[in-house]
Amino acid sequence: MTTPEPAAAPAPDATTFRHVVGHLASGVTLVTTRTPEGPFGMTASSVTSLSLDPPMMLACLNTSSVTCAAVSASGAYGVNVLGEGQGHLAHQFATPASDKFAGVQVSEGVLGVPLLSEALARIECEVVEEVRAATHTVFLGRVRRAEAAEGAPLTYFRGGFGRFEFARDDAVYQRARQQVLERRYAADTVLLLDDLAYSLDVDKPAAFYALTRLAAEGLVRRDPERGYVVVPFTVRTSDETFDARCAIELGVIDMVCGRVPEPELAGLRARFEAMAALLVGDRFVDFDGYLDANYAYHEGLVSLAHSAALTTAFAQLHIKSVMTRSFGATPVTSQSFIEAQRGITEGMERGDAAAARAAVYRYTDLAKQRVREILQQTGGRL
Repeated sequence: MTTPEPAAAPAPDATTFRHVVGHLASGVTLVTTRTPEGPFGMTASSVTSLSLDPPMMLACLNTSSVTCAAVSASGAYGVNVLGEGQGHLAHQFATPASDKFAGVQVSEGVLGVPLLSEALARIECEVVEEVRAATHTVFLGRVRRAEAAEGAPLTYFRGGFGRFEFARDDAVYQRARQQVLERRYAADTVLLLDDLAYSLDVDKPAAFYALTRLAAEGLVRRDPERGYVVVPFTVRTSDETFDARCAIELGVIDMVCGRVPEPELAGLRARFEAMAALLVGDRFVDFDGYLDANYAYHEGLVSLAHSAALTTAFAQLHIKSVMTRSFGATPVTSQSFIEAQRGITEGMERGDAAAARAAVYRYTDLAKQRVREILQQTGGRL
C-alpha cells in the first residue's frame, strides 16, 4: 500500500513570516555612509560577519531606502553596533527624517564614512560586491578598520529593542564552572540538563547556556550518544600540554632571540605588564582576565617567530582549558609565575637566549607542579 504524499503546506504570508522571524534575536546596528549629498544612515539588524580571512562583513538593506542607494554610490559603509542604552538611536535612525544625525556625535572614518563616537563597536567596510535579492540588496564588504569598547549590546527581539540577560546567564555559568573545577562531578560523569537546572535552581535555558559555555571551554564535551560529559583531567593531560608549549617557545627563542625588532619587544613587554597587573601578591585580581592576558602574552611570544605553523600549533594546544583546570579552583596562586615570565621577557629584551630558555623551563615546571597541588586539594587523579 502506498501512502500518498501530503499536500505541500502553503508558504507563509509576509505578516506571518515577520512574526516568526521576529523570534530570532539579533544585535542592532546603524549602517552609515556618505556621498557628496551628505551623510546617510539607517537602523539594520541584518548585519553579520562573513569571513575572518580576509575580514568581511555582510549588510542587508532594503533596496528602496535612500541609505541603500547611498552605500551603492559611495562604495563604503560603516557598521555601528549599538549598546544596550542606545535604543533611542535605533528608533531615530529607523524613522524618516531630514537629518537623522541631529544631536549625534560622529567622527569621520578612514573611508570617509560617518561613525558614531559612542557606539559599542565601529566597523568600516569597502564594498566588494552587491547582490540584489527580492526586496533587499546584500552588500559584501571588506573590513578596513574595526574597533570596540566595553559594554553589552542592544538587541532586537519580537519587534522591540532590549538587552540579553547576560548577567544572569553568566552567573549561572560561573556557578556550574566552579562546581566542575572543584570536582563535585567525577570525571566522565554525564551532566543531564534537568539535573543541572535543578541543582543550580535555574530554568533549562540558563542551564543549557552553562553547558555550552563549559563545552567551549573544554571542561565538558558533547558525546553524541550520552550527552554532555565531564572531561577527565590528570597530571598526564596537563604535563603533555605544558611540555608542548615549552617546546614551541624554546624553538621561538632559538629562532629569533637577539634579532627581534624593538617595537615587537615593546609589544611583548606591554602584554607582560597587562598580565602582571592582574596578580597582586598571591591572589588573582581577576582570574578570567588573567587567563586571557596570560594567553595573549604567550601567543605574543610565539608570534615573534612570524611562523604560521608555530602559531597554529600553539592555538591547537587549547592551553586556556588546561590552565582553567589547573588554576581555576582557587583564587590563590604565586608571584613566582609572574617572576618566571618576567625572566622570559627580560631575556628576550637583552637578547639573552640562555636566560629566556631557563625562564621558560622554570615557568613550565611551576605550572606542572601547580596541577599536582590542585589535584591533591580537590581529590583528582594524579
